[in-house]
Amino acid sequence: MTTNKWVLPFYQKQFEWLDSSMEERMKEDIERQVDEVQEQVGKTYETMLEIGAGSGILARGLSQRGVKMTTLELVPELVKFAKSRSPETITIHQGDFYTYEFEERFDVVGYFDGFGVGSDEEQLFLLKRIANWIKKDGCALIDIYQPTHWQKAAGQEMKLDRASRRYEYDEENCRMLDTWWSIDRPDEPVTQSLRCYTIEEISSLCHEAGLHITGIFPGGKMDYNEWVYHPIAPLTECLGYRVKVKIA
Repeated sequence: MTTNKWVLPFYQKQFEWLDSSMEERMKEDIERQVDEVQEQVGKTYETMLEIGAGSGILARGLSQRGVKMTTLELVPELVKFAKSRSPETITIHQGDFYTYEFEERFDVVGYFDGFGVGSDEEQLFLLKRIANWIKKDGCALIDIYQPTHWQKAAGQEMKLDRASRRYEYDEENCRMLDTWWSIDRPDEPVTQSLRCYTIEEISSLCHEAGLHITGIFPGGKMDYNEWVYHPIAPLTECLGYRVKVKIA
C-alpha cells in the first residue's frame, strides 16, 4: 500500500506557490498550536512523531518546548526545507507513512491537517500503524475534516499571491476537493481530495484499528459570506476537529 498518486504533485505545487515568508507570519499561530497540542496531550511527555510534517514548522515549535521530535514527510522539497530550518535535535525522515518503518515507539504521534488522503481501507491501515507507533501509555492526536462545513464551502474560490484555489465537495464519497492552479498556468491545476468523517464514522474506524477516542477538540470555521475566520466553532460547524486516541 502506498500514498495516492495525486499527493506528491499537489504538495509540491502548493509548496512552490506559497509565499516563502509565510512561515515568519505564522509565528504567533504556531505558538498557539503548540500550546493546544501540549494541553490536549494533557501530561508531560518526552518524544513525539509527527507524520505528514510538511515544512516542519510545528515540529520546530514543539522542539523549542523540550520535546524530542521525529518527523516523517513524503515530499522531498519539504524535507529539504525542513532540514535547512531545523536544529539537529529534530530527526527528519523522508518517506511514505504507509510503508516507512520505525524501530522505536513514541509518547505522542501527531497527524495534523491531512488525514483522509486515501480510502477508508487505507485510513484504517494507517490508524493501525499509528497504534503500533504509540507507547502503551501514549496517545495520538489526529485532525479530521468535518463534512457539513465542506458541503457548505463547495464553490468557494480564493486568490493567493501566486495561485488561486477552489473548493468542491464529492457527496457520494464524502470528500473535500481542493483545487489549486498557478496564476500563470491556469490550465495545469492540481487537486487534493480528503475524506471527511462524522464522529460516529471516525470512532468506528478507530475502534477497528484497536484505538479508542478519549478527547474531541473542535477547530474553527470560515464564514464565506463575510470572509471572516472564527477560531472557535461548534463541532457541527467547524472545518475540522482533532481526536485524541489511545490504544484500546
